[in-house]
Amino acid sequence: MQNKTLGATLRRLGMLLVLGVFAHIAQAEGLPWSQLDTQQQKLLAPMQDRWETLSPQKQERLSKGASKWASMSPQQRTQAKERLNRFKDMTPTEREVVKKRMNALRELSPEQRQAMREKWQNMTPEQKTRAMTRWRSLPPEQRERIIQRRIDRQKMSIRNRK
Repeated sequence: MQNKTLGATLRRLGMLLVLGVFAHIAQAEGLPWSQLDTQQQKLLAPMQDRWETLSPQKQERLSKGASKWASMSPQQRTQAKERLNRFKDMTPTEREVVKKRMNALRELSPEQRQAMREKWQNMTPEQKTRAMTRWRSLPPEQRERIIQRRIDRQKMSIRNRK
């Protein structure tokens, strides 16, 4: 794995999620293969034989992801591939942490996601470096507890707004 920290990877994956690459609500009845456009079918061709067995949610995520991929510049595609490779290089525990964080981000309102994005963007490079260094120095178990507490707080916040 490159010298990227788990924290940086989590943030990048989170931002990818926030941008909506894989975060869409599926249609209840699923998405027939014939309704995919030519580019989507080309990108998803390896899945054609089992498309009808996929959950409607997975079909929707894949179709949206294929559309997003098709609209990316070569540089964006390269960056996405690098993020995917970093994810593949993670331990199963690290991947599980990333998945939990992504699921928590899916539950946030657009306003909450925007606030998080702005908080990060408004940090100075020194603040970002300190935050990443602090995160990197924590034992994995402590990182997991912190992430779980944040997820729980976000869920409570969502429930309290309803």
